[in-house]
Amino acid sequence: MITTILFDLDGTLIDTEPTAARTVTDCFSRWGTRVSHEDAAHVTGRTWASALEFLYRKYPPPLPLKDATDLIMRAYRENLEKELIVVPGSVDAVRALGRNHRLAVVSGSGRVEILWALTKLGIQDQFEVILGAEDYPRSKPEPDGYRKALTLLRADAKHSLVFEDSMAGIASARAAGLWVVAITATNHFQQDVSMAHEQIPNLTPVTPQWIRELSHRLGLGC
Repeated sequence: MITTILFDLDGTLIDTEPTAARTVTDCFSRWGTRVSHEDAAHVTGRTWASALEFLYRKYPPPLPLKDATDLIMRAYRENLEKELIVVPGSVDAVRALGRNHRLAVVSGSGRVEILWALTKLGIQDQFEVILGAEDYPRSKPEPDGYRKALTLLRADAKHSLVFEDSMAGIASARAAGLWVVAITATNHFQQDVSMAHEQIPNLTPVTPQWIRELSHRLGLGC
């Protein structure tokens, strides 16, 4: 049955992706550039480095790339401080699952942002492994982050589950051989989540019993 549970952060535990996209459009707007809605959504499910590399190629900013990145990340952190939105059920689910399962976070955000968010939610101590963008070489949709988490946990992918929200994140988890549940209420940019094994709107229904029932549905036994 499922023994290890991994969580994405943005769009899964906290609903930050509209804030990230708005930060991008606002910053580029100050530089006199209009970023399309579709391109702003490129931040969803990826590391900031990967998303900004794409944006800078298409919309070169009128200042050094490091300065542009520093400005965007500072604005993003300030916006999060003002409007951190918790995905319903996330805190209770993590605490309940942490009693009987090994937990990890694998996010495309930086470690500073991850630890800040988990501390705000009061659940940082529930996770054995916390991986941010700087901890693995290739951004989602590549499987590097999830594979590293499995290695650190000495966990078997066949008995491990991921909660994700984005197409890139689901592809990453599937490529690592993991079972995937998609969170749909935070899918603000119509991401294709059809590759997930299960879909739920948020984490409210997720309990140890729910995980046992899911294990049966996935054919993992009891």
